[in-house]
Amino acid sequence: MNLNYLEETIRTSKYLVCLAGMEFMREQNVAYHRDSDESYRIEEKYGYSPEELFSARMFNTHAELFYEYYKNEILSKHLEAGKGNEALAKLEEAGYLKTIITKGIYNMPQKAGCKNVINIYGNIYENNACPRCGKIFPIEYIKNNDKVPLCDVCKSTVIHPGVYLHGEMLSNTVISHAVEEVAKADTILVLGMNLNSSLCKDMLPHFTGKDLIVIHKEAHYLDEKATAAYHEAVSEILPKVMGSILEK
Repeated sequence: MNLNYLEETIRTSKYLVCLAGMEFMREQNVAYHRDSDESYRIEEKYGYSPEELFSARMFNTHAELFYEYYKNEILSKHLEAGKGNEALAKLEEAGYLKTIITKGIYNMPQKAGCKNVINIYGNIYENNACPRCGKIFPIEYIKNNDKVPLCDVCKSTVIHPGVYLHGEMLSNTVISHAVEEVAKADTILVLGMNLNSSLCKDMLPHFTGKDLIVIHKEAHYLDEKATAAYHEAVSEILPKVMGSILEK
């Protein structure tokens, strides 16, 4: 696979933005709840689908079951950043990469050292807050609580995790920030998803730059809309390209 075009595009870009998708997360062994096997396992165990469990309705009406699922299936994961995110961190440090936009909630790019990351769906580490008084709690407070984590100020108020739940409104501030970054970009890398993914459909209408490059293991009919498409794992391609760029 000839990576010269990708390498040259990254090197000459004035404002490079990455959209990081679910397939990129799967490369770091993150199970996606919409995968058929994972979805079946969860429904068998809890009696509800992952979408029902990870929802504002479940949080508001069955907090014990919500937090049983959240702590067992979400907070219990021990994930490494992975080679792809480490490559992104080095590209950012070298001044090539400006922003990463993702719906991931595990702070994988941040674990690798990336600084400019927009988490559309929030993340599990920050903004675990009391809906009443606004006090913020660390993730350890939730993990170490045997029952439903309650605010230690308000006493009876259930702490809301710092992530988007199905049925909630996304933060206008976060969305606006992401749109602004996409609008400034002259190059966008779409990593681990196709152009029909929800993140691409939300963000790319605001892109007026020159180069749109897809890195995704599976070919897709919308690849023809991209400047270039590479059908290989992100964690295989990016380290090669990053190494070549930084050597020159």
